[in-house]
Amino acid sequence: MSELERHGFTRRATGSELLFQIASALKESSSDVKSFARTFTRIYEDIINERPSSMASINALRMIGEYFLENGINGIRDYIDGIAARYEESIMRAAEVAAKRVVEGDALITNSNSLAIRRLFKTLSDSKVKVKVYVTESRPGLEGLLMAEYLEKLGFEVYLIVDSAARFFMKNIDKAVLGAEAVAVNGAVVSKIGTSVIALDAHEARVRVFVVAPTLKFSIETIYGELIKLPEGDWRLLMDENTRRTLPENYRAFAPLYDVTPAEYVDGIATEKGLFAPQAIPIVIREVYGGFPPLVKPLERIAMEVRRYLE
Repeated sequence: MSELERHGFTRRATGSELLFQIASALKESSSDVKSFARTFTRIYEDIINERPSSMASINALRMIGEYFLENGINGIRDYIDGIAARYEESIMRAAEVAAKRVVEGDALITNSNSLAIRRLFKTLSDSKVKVKVYVTESRPGLEGLLMAEYLEKLGFEVYLIVDSAARFFMKNIDKAVLGAEAVAVNGAVVSKIGTSVIALDAHEARVRVFVVAPTLKFSIETIYGELIKLPEGDWRLLMDENTRRTLPENYRAFAPLYDVTPAEYVDGIATEKGLFAPQAIPIVIREVYGGFPPLVKPLERIAMEVRRYLE
C-alpha cells in the first residue's frame, strides 16, 4: 500500500458514497436546531469548496435544507433516511437498466470506482452474465485499482490498463460503461478525469457509451446557465511527502479530478426512470420535478437562511 501511495493512491469517497456520509452526519447532529445548522453549514462549505461537482450531494443538501427551514428538526431524521433509501434504490434501478444493454461475452471498458458502476457489475454477476472488463488505472487517485479488485472478486475476466492505452484497446471493446458526478441539462456528463477520453475513443471506434446516473445527479443550475465547477487536486494526489521533497522548491503540480464529456459522445444515460438519450434530459427533469424549468430554491440561499440559526 505504501508503494501505491507514492504514486498517488488515496481512498476518496465517490459522489454517491459522499451523499450517504452527509446523510449520516446530518442525522447525528439533529438533536437540536443549532447543532444541525452548524453541521449543515460546515458540510455546505466543504462541498462548495472541495466537491462542487458532486451534484447528488448538492441536490440532497437542497432538499434537506428546505425541509429544515420549513419544519425545523421535527421528523428530519426520518426525512433524511427517506432520501438516502430512495437514492440507494435509484442507484440499483439505474444499474439494472444499464445491465439490460450488456449481453453475454461483451467486452466492456470502465474507469474510476463509481458506486453505480459497481452496482451494474453486481447485477451482471447475480444474473451470471459473463463479460470481460478493461479498467483504466484512473489517475490521479488510482481508483481503477479498487474497481479492478472488486470485479475480480465478482469473478469477471479483468484487464487493468494505463489511462493512455484506452484508444489502443478500444478495438477490443463492445461497450463503455461510465459513472457520473453530474449531468448537465444539455446531456454533458461530468465524471472522473479521463472519462471524456474514453468516450471520444469509443465514439471514434463506433463503440456505444452508456453512463449510469440516478436523476439526483442532474444539475438544475445548468438550466439557468450556471457552469458546473470542476475541482482540482494538488501534488498529494500524485506523490507522497518524501517524493515531493526531492523536487525543486518551486515545483508545482496540478491534478484535475473531473472532466466534461460532451453529449454527442454519449449514447444513453441510464437512470431509475429508464434509459434516455442525453438530449432528452430536459424531459426527464420535467417528469421528476413536475415542470420545466423546475421551481427550486438555490442552495446558496438555503445555506444563508440556515446559517441565521447560528446567530
